[in-house]
Amino acid sequence: MNNKFFLHFIFILFLTCYQSVFAIDFIRFKKKNSSLPLTENTNDSLKIIKKQIGAFTKKKEYANAIQYSKKLLQAAKIKSDTSTIDNAYWRQAFYFDKLNQLDSSYFYYDKSYTYNLALKDTVVAGERLLGMANIQKSLGDYTGALITAIDGLKYLENSSALEATIGLYQIITVSQKELGNQEEALRWNKKAFDILKNNPKAEISPSSIHIINITKANILAEKKEYRASIHILDSIAQETAGKNLFEFSRAICNMGHFKWLEDANNPKSETLLLESLRIRTSLNTSSGLFSSYIHLAEFYFNTKKPKALGYAQQAFLQSEKLNNPVATLEALDLILPLKKELHLDLSNEAITYSRIQSQLEKSRQAVRAIYAATRYDHDALERKNLTLLAQVATKEKQGILALSAVVFLLGVIGFVIYYKNQQKQKEQLEMAYKTELRLSKKLHDELGNDIFYLMTQVQKEATDASASKKVLILDGLDSIYQRIRDISKEFTAIDTGKNFGKEFFALLNSYSSANTKLITKELNDGFWDEVAPKTKIELYRVLQELLVNMKKHSKASFVAITCVKNDKEVMIKYVDNGIGFNKKESFSGNGIKNVENRMDAIKGTINFDSKPNEGVTATLTFTI
Repeated sequence: MNNKFFLHFIFILFLTCYQSVFAIDFIRFKKKNSSLPLTENTNDSLKIIKKQIGAFTKKKEYANAIQYSKKLLQAAKIKSDTSTIDNAYWRQAFYFDKLNQLDSSYFYYDKSYTYNLALKDTVVAGERLLGMANIQKSLGDYTGALITAIDGLKYLENSSALEATIGLYQIITVSQKELGNQEEALRWNKKAFDILKNNPKAEISPSSIHIINITKANILAEKKEYRASIHILDSIAQETAGKNLFEFSRAICNMGHFKWLEDANNPKSETLLLESLRIRTSLNTSSGLFSSYIHLAEFYFNTKKPKALGYAQQAFLQSEKLNNPVATLEALDLILPLKKELHLDLSNEAITYSRIQSQLEKSRQAVRAIYAATRYDHDALERKNLTLLAQVATKEKQGILALSAVVFLLGVIGFVIYYKNQQKQKEQLEMAYKTELRLSKKLHDELGNDIFYLMTQVQKEATDASASKKVLILDGLDSIYQRIRDISKEFTAIDTGKNFGKEFFALLNSYSSANTKLITKELNDGFWDEVAPKTKIELYRVLQELLVNMKKHSKASFVAITCVKNDKEVMIKYVDNGIGFNKKESFSGNGIKNVENRMDAIKGTINFDSKPNEGVTATLTFTI
């Protein structure tokens, strides 16, 4: 019976290998024939459309360039020209960016990113994420830019696309700086310098190198290390003097601003700022003029308010030319207080500020929605690509493996037996651990409480017992009670000391898997220093409860956990894209009650936001 089964299994294995070899030949035949051109006319039309787009680009007629890029996309899809399809997506992203329609630009960058991911062109996919992160940075969404840029690094880091990698490092550096994390900003800035140091022959544009240096100078100035900052800017000024007026004017403008921050009475500050403005006026660059006008408005803000207002209004006009809402708000942040101080009407500026702020927030929300809606699909596509690669590799090897099938079969059988034994041992260990936890809970919650109750009754009711006997009984019961509590603590202890951060981070990462992607950020060493040990334990248990429920019930494929701290409170935000729940129907569950009780115990709050099939958002807040 066993021999017949074994021979039958070998026959099936050989048949599978034969079918796999046939399937490989069929796939190769399909690929060979699918590459044949459809028509020459379609090929010609692509060239004509690209030529028309180029003409519009030279004239800066970007709206027309967008319309013809859409035509290019349609023609490329008919032709099945993958390179041109991606190019058409990229062109629309580029031209919408030129028109400062950033949400539309982001949408087409995202389209191109997804398309290149499907084509397995990871380098181009990473470059598209660079464009998306730049848009988020331009909108002031520094947290979103940080996440997108880090996602881009997994495609570009250690690739030959060095300038794009530097671009991602630069976005992360600026985002960390704007979020107030100056040490992190310097760390990422150093990564960009490391690329330059390790690749001295790499073709990196001088402007990119200057930007990296100026960013470092800006970070040092934020840390009030003005001498070091000014030294960097002075080096750039000397290098570019008489050669590159754009870079020279930027260097001396920043130098003048930082000299003023270091010493408001420094006479060189005004000279440098005015010289930079003179050069930028001759160059007629709106971005440079905006920067000069802003710094001059800040320079005169406390001493010559009418003059400061004039420069701030000039900055406002340049921001409108740039069509940059973030720049407009920066100019209005100076105009409004200056007009108030000068007793001038500021109603128009206040209305403009409110309108632009609203538009900017809508753009940020639109951009976030695009990436939030597609991020899971991108990850799923990555997994699918890996699966397909594995399947193709397996099929190509099956013809060779057929000859060694018997040996392979014996190896598989041995592995299965070993794996089953290991799984059994693991299950036994897990069962023992769960039993220990149940024992711990019962000892503490049930037996411990009963003994404490008995101790109370002895104190109240044993009036006929002698004093020495009564003390003996109480001491014995107290000893038992303390030992039970020690046993309970043995299995539930959490390190609330200096290693709590690592233990907390390990807890979160332990719930990340192939099916569930958990994103979080490792916190600074001192993040938890001001949090009480009891609070740390309750937070640990609350997050544990949320993650356990996520694993058991939510079917989530993506979980994000962020921790933010200010002077008075800590906020932890949990978000997943699982099946969610109806708050009216599910708020009576033990899990929710447990976490609410724990948060009450530390005088904190936990708020849930969820709808069926729309995931769960939980926000934990407590004071420190």
